[in-house]
Amino acid sequence: MLSEQFYERVGDSRTAFLLLAVCIILFYSGITFTFVIPGLKGFNLFSLSLTLFLYFLAANIFAGLFLDKVWVVFMLALILSSIGMGWRLWLEWGEFSLVDHMRFSVYFGYPFVCAVVITIFYFLSNHSLKQKTHWS
Repeated sequence: MLSEQFYERVGDSRTAFLLLAVCIILFYSGITFTFVIPGLKGFNLFSLSLTLFLYFLAANIFAGLFLDKVWVVFMLALILSSIGMGWRLWLEWGEFSLVDHMRFSVYFGYPFVCAVVITIFYFLSNHSLKQKTHWS
């Protein structure tokens, strides 16, 4: 979905961009899960928009790194979002602000939804990238 120049830069410095994508998913899944779930206390539309944009960026980095590896991207996103969310819960265990988010559906649903969103963005970016290179 981005230009070919972006994917060329990703290909040139694969390790740096992989580290950037890992940090985006790891930290933003931990930071924002209390702000992006509609219906729960603390929901903020700006945080949701920023998170979706950063997941879009991470998915495009994955599209430049892993061509036609949907399951790798899905599992990587699922593991990283689970670790990021678990890390935040461990650091703030017992905080009053997390009481509304202490639900079984949030624990398992949020990392899964993050992984699905990133995988959808990856699939669209990968499909767009293949069409651009096929027709060029």
